[in-house]
Amino acid sequence: MSKVVEQLNQIQADALALNIKFHNYHWNVLGKQFFSIHNYTEEAYDDFFELFDEVAERAIQIGGKALVDAKKMIEMSKAPKTDKDSFTDREVVELVREDFKYLLGEFRKLAEIADEAGDRPTTALAEDNIAKYEKSIWMLNQTLA
Repeated sequence: MSKVVEQLNQIQADALALNIKFHNYHWNVLGKQFFSIHNYTEEAYDDFFELFDEVAERAIQIGGKALVDAKKMIEMSKAPKTDKDSFTDREVVELVREDFKYLLGEFRKLAEIADEAGDRPTTALAEDNIAKYEKSIWMLNQTLA
C-alpha cells in the first residue's frame, strides 16, 4: 500500500470518528450560543460525511482500497477523543478548534506525501482542505478572542 493511500485511509478513519464526535457536540452543547453551535456542528458533521466519501474514493482511484470496517476505523483514528456528554458553548468552540488543528496537520502530511509521489490531484485535494481548515481555525480563534 502506498503512503498516499495510507494517509487517505487515516483521514477516512478520522472523518468517521469526527462525524460521531461532532454529533455529540451537536446534541450536548449548553449555553447562550446553543442555537448557532448546534447548527455549526450539524454543518460540520455533514462535511465529514462528504470528506469520508471523497478520500475513500480517491484511495480507490489511485489503486488502493477504501476502509469498510467501522470498528477498525474508530480504533485507527488518531483524532482527539472525548467521553464527555455535556459541553459549554465555549468548550465546544475550543474542542472544534483542536479537532480542526488535528485535521489540518493530517492534510499537510497528505499534501507532502502526495507531492513527493507526483500525485497532483491528491495534492490539490489536500491543499483545498488545508485552506478550508486554516480559515475555520482563524474564525474559531476570533470567536474565542
